[in-house]
Amino acid sequence: MSAIAPAGDVRQPGMGPVRRALVVACSGLALSVGISSVALAQDSTPAAAAAEGQTAGEDRQIVVIGSRTIVATLKDIAVEQEYESDRVASYAISTIGEFLAQIARENGDDDPAILVNGQPVKDIGDIADFPAEAIAKVETLPKGAASRIGGASGQRAYNIVLTNQLRSATLTASHQHATEGGWDNTRGEALFTYIKGKDRANLTLRAAGSGFLLESERDVTPLAQFTPFSAGGNVSPFSGTEIDPALSLVAGRLVTSAALPGTSNPTLAAIAVGANTLNPGNLANFRSLRGQSRPYEAAIAGNKVLAPWLELSFNGRLNWTRDTSFSGLPGARFLVPTTNAFTPFTRPVFVALNDPSRPLRNASRSEGGTLSLTLNANFNDWRVTLGGKYDERRRTFAFDQLGTIPGGFITVDNAVNPFGGTLATSIPVTTRTTRSTTIVREIATDAEGPLFAVPAGLVRLRLGAGAAWLSLDSSVSPVPDDRSFRRTELTAKAGLTIPLMAKGSFVGSSDLALDAAHVDLGRFGNLDRYSFAFNWQPLEWLRVVASEIHDARAVYPELLAAPTLITNNVRYFDPVTGETVEVTTVSGGAAGLSGGTQRTRRLSLTASPLRKYNLQLNADYIVSDLRNQLGGLPPPSTAVVAAFPDRFQRDASGRLVLVDQRTVNFDRQHSRELRTAMSFTIPLATPTTSVPRPGAGRRRISRPTLQFNASHTWLLASTTVIRSGLGEVDLLDGGAIGLGGGRSRHAADVGLAITDGGTGFRINANWRARSFLQTGTLTAPDRLVFAPTSKIDMRLFADLGAIFNKSRLTKDTRITFALENVANERQRVVNSLGIVPISYQPVYREAVGRTFMVELRKVF
Repeated sequence: MSAIAPAGDVRQPGMGPVRRALVVACSGLALSVGISSVALAQDSTPAAAAAEGQTAGEDRQIVVIGSRTIVATLKDIAVEQEYESDRVASYAISTIGEFLAQIARENGDDDPAILVNGQPVKDIGDIADFPAEAIAKVETLPKGAASRIGGASGQRAYNIVLTNQLRSATLTASHQHATEGGWDNTRGEALFTYIKGKDRANLTLRAAGSGFLLESERDVTPLAQFTPFSAGGNVSPFSGTEIDPALSLVAGRLVTSAALPGTSNPTLAAIAVGANTLNPGNLANFRSLRGQSRPYEAAIAGNKVLAPWLELSFNGRLNWTRDTSFSGLPGARFLVPTTNAFTPFTRPVFVALNDPSRPLRNASRSEGGTLSLTLNANFNDWRVTLGGKYDERRRTFAFDQLGTIPGGFITVDNAVNPFGGTLATSIPVTTRTTRSTTIVREIATDAEGPLFAVPAGLVRLRLGAGAAWLSLDSSVSPVPDDRSFRRTELTAKAGLTIPLMAKGSFVGSSDLALDAAHVDLGRFGNLDRYSFAFNWQPLEWLRVVASEIHDARAVYPELLAAPTLITNNVRYFDPVTGETVEVTTVSGGAAGLSGGTQRTRRLSLTASPLRKYNLQLNADYIVSDLRNQLGGLPPPSTAVVAAFPDRFQRDASGRLVLVDQRTVNFDRQHSRELRTAMSFTIPLATPTTSVPRPGAGRRRISRPTLQFNASHTWLLASTTVIRSGLGEVDLLDGGAIGLGGGRSRHAADVGLAITDGGTGFRINANWRARSFLQTGTLTAPDRLVFAPTSKIDMRLFADLGAIFNKSRLTKDTRITFALENVANERQRVVNSLGIVPISYQPVYREAVGRTFMVELRKVF
């Protein structure tokens, strides 16, 4: 059991007028869903149901849209892969967003564009929370398609074709438990969905809760304490190495430390029993490897046809999160003078105490609301959108820290009994609270359509303009440190898609996409972005895409003006000395940061030679160059200390005591990598003929399949220059720009599944090669070796309705059992002597370990 109980939440501020407006808006939209559902239920008479091909008893009859509808600019692009409803069910996921994330990960897509029923979607939140049952099929369009609808150059586009009619309530509950004990996570989700033609609405409610995982619940090697604080108290000398000659005489040996016996009036004889021993600090009971978390979410999204040529999509979302962690106990040294009425010592002594009744707590609370509206208009072959978005985030952090102790110790009053058990309550503890509010308002319009014809086809034009207003206000107490930030961003962009060779030519079809954008940041300067993508399809099953993107990025307001966070008792590996020490860390906003630029060149090859088996082969060669890269402060290696000497503070003995981890600019970074991937689907039996089922149309009885995907990333080069004038650092050979060590040269991911509709199992495995971190100094170098890691996850799921097809209780019910990190793998890190540094213990690399999860999902 945990040695501590969850403390109360941080005080909650009142709900502002904007958040009240968001709540009202979401509630009104939720009510509209209910009204629409009632109306649909009233219309579903037996006669009407028969006309639609369903009975009154079947409310969830699904009609698939038969013809392919898609915006004009993508009509000439063939579908690369299709994920039909059976294949979607085989992933055993709950929502469209989860499915898109899964297949994008398998396909190696960083930033795909999304369409719904052939219409581009600006905000993935418009569709992400709809249940997977809403999918009739998902079409993946080849790389290069995204740029035609305003997406990133060289990226794919995913077209989600929804069912024509659906009314459902989907309830999901899961419980995840660590097999080593000490941690669990419970999650619940409710989705209420209405779809009729192009009109749709979805209400989502989510809640989850995970508990504390303490160091005492895992095999953690404790960090040796410079001062032996303990709730029972430990005595140390005021000066020299001997506590008291009188105590040494009673003990019969030199006494340099002693554990107090726990009595209010101890004698020297009682104290001599604990001579040269220490009472334990028991800090492991008050340090969390993983904190308690309580996230909640409510969202509503949908689409409404206003006219044959005009649609309105909307998305509203509210989030609440509460997180709490613990970082140890407050401790102090108390000087007991010889004049104290209760001391048995003949010399002044120090008593080191900590206070288990007041663990140092770090509590955070975040609240947020988002509301976006988009009008989508289609005029012949032209598409025009007008959208607006409001996003507000409120964050509060409250963290306890040891108060100031002048001189490093507290002198006990002569009339106070230092052994009476009340002394620890006088250890000063202060609570520092930071609050911040970030608001983003956006409005944007885009237009896309044909400009003129050339022999190879139509030249298509893209135009766009937008404005964004960003603000951040923060405050700190009890020490005032108020900050404010304001920035206006005005954007203008344009793009062309120019067909070069038409389909049927002897070299295949090809086109060129060109895009440019200019962003005016007011007093913060200007940004220019541009890209091109050359798409060539020499054969029907082969496509080559070459792209280059120059992306200039403004600094996020939080990186500039977020309140300063100070955290005590952070275990930190000091590469200069090779020791793990407890330091105070500083994080938050850092003034003077510059925006970065990134140049990415990519050559991609996609081959789909066997459509029958969905065989797809991908190869991507990527070269990336970053200037003024923004990142967290690296470990204090020799090069880093030379670049940022003011970020590391040491005491008179050279021991690291404070690290300023606020974001910095790195001069430049360069990387080259090759990613190869393969995926296929093989039917394990001949698909049976669709047969009618009363009231539910037609469904396929059985189509067992084997699905396989694998990818390998080979990092050919990765270097950085931390600051101008310093030498180049090889991140593949001991250099680092983060606390986790250098970069792995090789990485691989493999997935295997055997499924029959919504029943089957999946195995996913990933492997990362070893990496290095150069430590020490120029005269005494050392190296940490981060061993190769692998992780295997397994999921077993069953469609209970298909197994027990005569039971109404199990209809549309799925149960899932999942085992994550099957082998309970944890990365091992050692120095050149084979020793594991305290701060790199395997349990710190992977705290929870293997987990088992059971999930039950029911669609009504």
